[in-house]
Amino acid sequence: MSKRMIMPTELKWQDRKSLTKSLNRKVMFLSVTVAVIPFKNYADDYFDPDSIDRHGEPNAAVDLSNFSQSGGQAPGIYPAGIYINGQFIGQKDIEFKASNGKLAPVLKKSELTRWGVNQNAIPHFMQTRGDTTLSDVADYLPYARADYDFSQQRLDISVPQQYMNTNAQGSVAPDEWDDGLSMLFLNYAYSGANSWSDSRSASDDSSFLNLHSGINLGAWRLRNYTTWTHFESGDDWNSINTYLQRDIKSLKSQLVLGEGYTPSDVFDSFGFRGIQIYSDDNMQPESLRGFAPVIRGIAQSNAQVTIRQDGNVIYQSYVPPGPFSITDLYPTSASGDLHVSIREADGSVRQFTQAFSAVPIMQREGRLKYVFTAGKYRSISGADHSPVFVQATAIYGLPAAATVYTGSTVSEDYHSGSLGVGKGLGALGSVSFDSTVASTKLGDETQHGASFRFQYSKDIATSGTTFTLAGYRYSTSGFYDFNEANGYYTNYVSRASSGQSEKNVEHEQQRYKDWLYRHNKRSKAQLNVSQTLGDSGSFFASAYQQQYWRMSGKESSLTLGYNVSYRSVNYSLNYSWSKTPYYNDADQVVAFTIQIPFDRFLPDSWLNLSGSTTNHDNSTASAGLSGSALADNNLNYSVYQGYTSQGSGVSGNASLDYKVRNGEYQAGYNYTGHTRQFNYSAMGGIVIHPYGVTLSQPMGDTLALVKADKADHVRLKNNTGVYTDNAGYAIVPYVTPYRRNLLSLDTNALSDNVDILSDTRTVVPTQGALVLAQYPTRSGKKIMLHLITTQPVPFGAKASVSNDHQISQGIVDDSQRVYLSGAPEEGVVEVSWGSGSCLAPYRADIDSSASVNLVSVKCQ
Repeated sequence: MSKRMIMPTELKWQDRKSLTKSLNRKVMFLSVTVAVIPFKNYADDYFDPDSIDRHGEPNAAVDLSNFSQSGGQAPGIYPAGIYINGQFIGQKDIEFKASNGKLAPVLKKSELTRWGVNQNAIPHFMQTRGDTTLSDVADYLPYARADYDFSQQRLDISVPQQYMNTNAQGSVAPDEWDDGLSMLFLNYAYSGANSWSDSRSASDDSSFLNLHSGINLGAWRLRNYTTWTHFESGDDWNSINTYLQRDIKSLKSQLVLGEGYTPSDVFDSFGFRGIQIYSDDNMQPESLRGFAPVIRGIAQSNAQVTIRQDGNVIYQSYVPPGPFSITDLYPTSASGDLHVSIREADGSVRQFTQAFSAVPIMQREGRLKYVFTAGKYRSISGADHSPVFVQATAIYGLPAAATVYTGSTVSEDYHSGSLGVGKGLGALGSVSFDSTVASTKLGDETQHGASFRFQYSKDIATSGTTFTLAGYRYSTSGFYDFNEANGYYTNYVSRASSGQSEKNVEHEQQRYKDWLYRHNKRSKAQLNVSQTLGDSGSFFASAYQQQYWRMSGKESSLTLGYNVSYRSVNYSLNYSWSKTPYYNDADQVVAFTIQIPFDRFLPDSWLNLSGSTTNHDNSTASAGLSGSALADNNLNYSVYQGYTSQGSGVSGNASLDYKVRNGEYQAGYNYTGHTRQFNYSAMGGIVIHPYGVTLSQPMGDTLALVKADKADHVRLKNNTGVYTDNAGYAIVPYVTPYRRNLLSLDTNALSDNVDILSDTRTVVPTQGALVLAQYPTRSGKKIMLHLITTQPVPFGAKASVSNDHQISQGIVDDSQRVYLSGAPEEGVVEVSWGSGSCLAPYRADIDSSASVNLVSVKCQ
């Protein structure tokens, strides 16, 4: 007769007293023995199968060999988040084998070297082939170890630091970069407005469409950027640029063929049609690389904000009354003045220019940043002169925190050269100084001149002060940059009142071009500074001034702002001033806003109070409510009521912004005493990929395709409104190129017949790629099988069934039952244990509405 271990809970009370005395005597004896006899062997934790209650069947078999020790699990392939010395590397399905009662990963040398282990760490490891399977990493790298936490699905690999490559923080090896899937995509942003005025019998309609489209084939990316504008007088299509691009991994560079823009580090940027190759900072680790600007302004009503760069409308949207900031600008080039136009609801227009330039161009020691461009000068504004040119620039980091840079632009009628130096001044910040000389042939006359530029940048951590850019440039009267030499001047929309004819607007634009042609740039100064004041808030200032030759006026703008939060209430005071020599008077606006939490009455909402006044004695005041709603906070709303001192009197507006799986949609209505306007917009994307067609929210240039077969309406964490569609696909709209991106699914809303085996994936896309994030799913029935056998199946036996190339596995419990998910409606379950096996054919109840089907089958 087999013996059964008696558990303490099964003892009668009468027996416990005698057992306790006996144990006390034995413990005393063992304590003395341990104190006298030295031990070198230590017992492992052990789970005794005899301790299991067998429900009156003392002879029932138990097979728990895979679980007998702490950390033990059945061997197999499991998903694992891989960490090297505590740093996350990526997600991967890894095969595990049993070793000393635990799971040990089956790894290859090539995998370890890809994860950062030095290929020549020690002679034995160096001589090992890349495809060699390492049964124990410690046999190849002394003191290394690998531990798998099954509950967390985390594989921690510890490798002595001396065996690791000394990579910069955040670096990702180029062989991990994924060029992604072939695709065809269209990213659109449409906005429009219908306006009515008491002074006009008909409505005034306007529309704007922004299209980014492209094709991916391997590493090649074909891109086109086109806009469409609808006026009362007609429609206007404008293809801003078309180009073919790919990365050159070995050089950490990009190759561009077609239409693009030259860089702005050394010379001012301009458009070209030709070929360009440049070093890409995005391919550098974040710790080794160094800007679209934030556009701030003040609106007095529900205003239309339009931003132009190089003659192109690159941004157009509607903002509510009060201060606004535009942080999602998509500039067409890395520098160049941005012309901001604010059209109020009554038709009046205010304008200002914001300089857009990079901070001083310091580079790390030994880092070379270069650009080579050859082609034809490209002018979108209609200039006929398009000379062939060649431009090359280089920036190199020297020791002692110094940087030198140089460049040259050469064409038939224009030659220029530049030389500069940047220097880190330690606690004083960093500065750069450069000089550019140019020779320009204008008709029969040749002009010679020079331009000198000084830039300064500084963060003062102790005081919270940041000079993002402070710069000054002076040019002699004979100096022309390449844009000026070729007669290119940006279309600057004139200050037009509502109802002015399009012909008059075009006439004003031509007058402005003629004016600029007579006055080339003389000097330019700009400053951007921000200051934190601790509990007292923060302050920012942005100033710009441009002077021209042969005139006394200046083009200037100044923006000041102060923000503070006190007892959860936010206060903001803003001032804006702008003036251009083309107009005699300046524009000034002062605005004050208060934002009060309204959560006590309405979740995720704010009460907003604001007021503004101009130097033209036009004052406004408004009060409103804004907030977000729905489970994913993907619906934003605002309602305002206001009053204007001049002309329009009472005003108001309401708007909604709804972000869903297949796009983002906005609608708004505003009115004044004499005008009414309804505005609307729709933004989104369409992606055609090897698995079908997927709709998306507005997309960036680099994307990820989530593929979780049959897992519909599953939310992507940290992505508002992004859900898988009916087939289990979703587009993650903004993914960072050349970086590890962790994408996780929220599996709480899975249907009963679908399981996701791993809810996290890591992708490393190249620039412009559509990378695949595939989540293994198991679809099928969830069944609880009760096995009927002549010989008992031991507790812990493994059971598995195949379902369309998927294997569903489970462990038999002590009642001869096994739970299987993702199982077919009918099949054969294979049950195996140490000394035997059996087969259990079954058929689930197809018509059952229960989430788990209960089935009794014979296993023989």
